[in-house]
Amino acid sequence: MQARARVQAVQAGRVRLECESPAVACGACAGRGRCALRWLAGPGNPELDVADPVPEGAPLRPGDGVIVEVDDGELLRAAALAYVPPLAGLLAGPVAVAVLTPGSELAALAGAVLGLVAGWGASRVWLRRSPPRYRLRTAEAE
Repeated sequence: MQARARVQAVQAGRVRLECESPAVACGACAGRGRCALRWLAGPGNPELDVADPVPEGAPLRPGDGVIVEVDDGELLRAAALAYVPPLAGLLAGPVAVAVLTPGSELAALAGAVLGLVAGWGASRVWLRRSPPRYRLRTAEAE
């Protein structure tokens, strides 16, 4: 997947990028489809905060155009880490509670909520420790 972005700020080893175009790999932005990522980004162009790499040996400055590239396998891995643990917790929580306290529907509901929250926390920890790998390259003037 590739997306064009413009450097907004560079400070303390971090770069804030503002996406200029939708990702090439996804047709939802170009069409009338709905995309959760686009919805979460809110109005305007979404921003991304990344570690400051040095693409092609040139330091980045505000206003520079870049292309963010993420391999398809990395996207799938990140999606699996984001969605599988909460789903597993949502399903395993009520089962565990039903084994411990059979016949209690309220306890099963509480187990589902607790399992979902625990899975969400685990996925956040895993994604923070092992975020998707990406490449930045400078966008050439067109």
